[in-house]
Amino acid sequence: MAEARRQRARATRRRMVEAAYKLFSERGWNVPLTAIAEEAGVAVQTLYFTFHTKVALLNEALALAVLGDDQPIPPHERPWFHAMAAEPDVRQAIAMVVDNTMPIFGRVAPLAGVLRSGDPEVAEMWLRSEQLRHDGYRKLVQALAKKTELGVKLDEAVDVMFMLLSPDLYWMAVLQRGWTPQRWARWLKRALVDALLP
Repeated sequence: MAEARRQRARATRRRMVEAAYKLFSERGWNVPLTAIAEEAGVAVQTLYFTFHTKVALLNEALALAVLGDDQPIPPHERPWFHAMAAEPDVRQAIAMVVDNTMPIFGRVAPLAGVLRSGDPEVAEMWLRSEQLRHDGYRKLVQALAKKTELGVKLDEAVDVMFMLLSPDLYWMAVLQRGWTPQRWARWLKRALVDALLP
């Protein structure tokens, strides 16, 4: 009985987060919480009780976009990361990184308007999220450095990865300039190899 209740609560939470992602993507930061509640099929009080603030709800929507599911497992602990770490060929490993982060950027990109809303609380939340991305890339670069000597120091390699493999660059190339995701991925693989390897 208790397990069934937990499953229902989890499904309701997921429905609210998916509704928030959809409406934040379509309508931006000014979408009212009443609209999100209606989209999710819940009372607005349920939304407030679960997330407390609009920024907390946006943070959950962003986490869903990054992870692709509601499992609290960061990218650097997912199976694709372990496969990349085990891959002996560094160029193939870099290609695996790009291939497996492409879906993340595709899901995060629709939230770009919200993340650039100018709201100070949103900006603070995004800054924290970007720091987590930077920290994750340090683990990724450390895995690459075990395969071969890099052409740059570790800190610079992390910064290069952070700048090139970013939602901002994806947004600019794919959404603003009209590149296909496949073209962006091909370019990015070459750029990362050129920037990181001797």
